[in-house]
Amino acid sequence: MNRERGRDFRGDRQQEKRLEDLWPDYLKGGYFDGKDEQGRPKLKLEYVSREKVEPLVKEMSRAWPQLTMHQLRRFFQHCRATEAKLKQKASSWESEQANFSKLDSAAADAFGKSQKKIPRLFHDFIQRNVAAVKSEEDFLKGFLPHFEALVGFGAQHLNERDRN
Repeated sequence: MNRERGRDFRGDRQQEKRLEDLWPDYLKGGYFDGKDEQGRPKLKLEYVSREKVEPLVKEMSRAWPQLTMHQLRRFFQHCRATEAKLKQKASSWESEQANFSKLDSAAADAFGKSQKKIPRLFHDFIQRNVAAVKSEEDFLKGFLPHFEALVGFGAQHLNERDRN
């Protein structure tokens, strides 16, 4: 089937894939699989593995509208700014949690526009992860490494900018 802008030969929209379609039980049980010998949380390997993360970003590159590296980095840089404040002790998680939660509304806005800016799959990714982050530890040791993996694998599959 020839896919041009998410359409088949009849001009109908392709069925948009959802996170659950590609990764059943996504985030079920959280980011961690117990603690290591030093009592630090052990990130579940699946959240940084090529086997699980790359298919997500590949599908985001095929969706309509396509996710671009520029869009992905915008969301990621928002998280990096929060991370920097926390690591420098310039702010607390209690102060930064609301700012982090704004990612969800930004994704909803980008997805909800009459001319969508991001695909459903990325919207779902942001929405589910914002809901899953309950603590500074979840954010720094769970979500950020997972998002870093998405950005890393995205470099191979996403265009830099929308070419429309």
